Amino acid sequence: MQKILIIEDDPVIRDELSLLLTNEGYSPLAPADFTDIPAQAARYAPDLILLDINLPGQDGFSLCAKLRKLIQAPIIFVTSRDSGLDEVRALSLGGDDYITKPYSIPVLLTRIK
Repeated sequence: MQKILIIEDDPVIRDELSLLLTNEGYSPLAPADFTDIPAQAARYAPDLILLDINLPGQDGFSLCAKLRKLIQAPIIFVTSRDSGLDEVRALSLGGDDYITKPYSIPVLLTRIK
């Protein structure tokens, strides 16, 4: 079973993604505490990371750079920010894909697979 780390501060979206991935046979971890995400990620050793940009404390861009130093799992940004500059920045910092909210569930699941 593939482990997916969901880094999302909106509890509704976080719970929705967690339930969706569980129903698809994945093992999601969706922390609500964002104080030490890199350490949590290193302990969990995910196969994939879903990462929002707008997070409390630090943004997803800086978090992606930190995660890249610790984990080689693919990172898919899932965010409401739809600027081309944000997408380029996310990909240049080590992101593997970029999906904007609201996302299509079938498209998201296909990109996860």
